[in-house]
Amino acid sequence: MASTPLRRNREFLLLWSGQAISQLGSQISLVAYPLLVLAITGSPAKAGVVAFARNLPIAALALPAGLLADRVNRRRLMVATDGVRALAMASIPIAAAAGGVPYALILALAAIDGIGYVLTAVAERGALRQIVTPEQLGEAVARNESRMFGAMLAGPPLGGLLFGIGRAVPFVADAASYAISAITKLLIRSEFQEARGDAAVGDAREGLRWLWQRPFLRNCMLLFAGSNPIFTGLYLLIVVLAKHHGASAALVGLMLGIAAGGGLLGALLAPAFQRRLTVRVALVGESWALALSIPLLLIAHEALLIGAIIAAAELITPVTNSFVVGFRVALAPDRLQGRVQAASTLVSFSAGWVGPLVVGLLLQSAGETATILVLTGWALGLAIAVTGSRSLRHPPRLEPGPAPSLATAS
Repeated sequence: MASTPLRRNREFLLLWSGQAISQLGSQISLVAYPLLVLAITGSPAKAGVVAFARNLPIAALALPAGLLADRVNRRRLMVATDGVRALAMASIPIAAAAGGVPYALILALAAIDGIGYVLTAVAERGALRQIVTPEQLGEAVARNESRMFGAMLAGPPLGGLLFGIGRAVPFVADAASYAISAITKLLIRSEFQEARGDAAVGDAREGLRWLWQRPFLRNCMLLFAGSNPIFTGLYLLIVVLAKHHGASAALVGLMLGIAAGGGLLGALLAPAFQRRLTVRVALVGESWALALSIPLLLIAHEALLIGAIIAAAELITPVTNSFVVGFRVALAPDRLQGRVQAASTLVSFSAGWVGPLVVGLLLQSAGETATILVLTGWALGLAIAVTGSRSLRHPPRLEPGPAPSLATAS
């Protein structure tokens, strides 16, 4: 396997392509959620509650999901999750054909989608280390980032277009994407975990303890916890801003696709950036790019310009993710992979649900200008803290070969 490049690694390509199709479907439905809620209720606050319902399980269920991923067969877990999400998405067109889509159904669907996301995310990170070599992890993570941002680039315009055809059509596409994703995982021959003996697995908090003992990884988690609410809130904000300025559903989708283009470009350049930048430079650069981009929304009145501003803010994000995730996956022992990734997800997304909820309430009660200023202040505070942090200057060292044990990892 060491001599097989990723572009010819059948197992990696199957996992990558299945997840790419699934993420494309998720991005299609993601733009359809607020458009559907706004069409049914006309309320930005209710659109924010739906986004809240989707993001809350990511934090609330992360640790149990990680423990489950370390106890059961990861492939079967991921296939079952894809199946449940496919059926859940199919409920929207069924309800639409029956006469109408209740707001409560959209809330329930968003929550199921969030649960499925966290189960898949923690299981996939552990599976990744079983199908690529340790020295390929950084490149594999960067390719996964490009997959995500590629879906974010293509999905929203397609979602807006499909929503214009019919309100339920984006959810039909997402249901099909999950079914295809399940099939690709069934075609993978490699196991998604090492052979497991009869030893006790441990408890759900063991991954959190493992991460907390490593200052660099711990503080990266805390940084992501502070910045994720900004990103989750920004996407609701720019949808509302674009609609306020008269953008159509298709134009809103195109705007979100342009925003994702910045992340896709960053993901494609991530391997080169990793060779030329230190981790600290990437982390500081990402924080300041975000802080300086948000206030530009005060003067941007065109959907495409709004998308370009968010693209600039997203540019360095895949680089920092490739650095940090690569360290985590390489250093954590296989028996803890699910719980380490889950603990990181728990902390990183612990406040992610706050973003859309606060943005929705601020938009409705205080207006667009106040909302943008609040997010700007939040981002500036994080940028100052990251710039002055000493712990982020000393990342762990990665050595070729098996991941270090819990006792010896630095």
